[in-house]
Amino acid sequence: MDKKKINCKWILVISILLLIGGITAMTQLKTPFDIFLTKDFTTPSKNDQIAYLKKHEKEMTEAMLDDKVKTIEWDWDSLDIETIGNGTPQGGGLVLTINGRFNHIEDSSFTVGFNLENRKSYPKIDDMTLMQPLRIDGGTKLYE
Repeated sequence: MDKKKINCKWILVISILLLIGGITAMTQLKTPFDIFLTKDFTTPSKNDQIAYLKKHEKEMTEAMLDDKVKTIEWDWDSLDIETIGNGTPQGGGLVLTINGRFNHIEDSSFTVGFNLENRKSYPKIDDMTLMQPLRIDGGTKLYE
């Protein structure tokens, strides 16, 4: 066998072993590349968030009921996640909002919001906030 062919085979074997060793070291040791190996880039979809809220629909509805509000109808398609504005470029955090109607009034409306820790988090039902007063006549009048 030719000496050049033997050297090429040894270089190839050594390269493969170094590559395997490097990959093993990167996964076992702390390296600058850990962010790519350990970061979870998944976020709940809109449907995941809706499914979560539907599981807690009874709690959400009970929190809205009082002397004036007897029934609630949630508009699941209105669910949105937005950055809270606070006058800075990065904003003040994230809020999940959902709209609805009440007392079987066709043109009634309200919006509730939940602060989110990040885009991967689900809302805490206990932190539900009424984002605007209850309204009727397409939002032009306050409900009293």
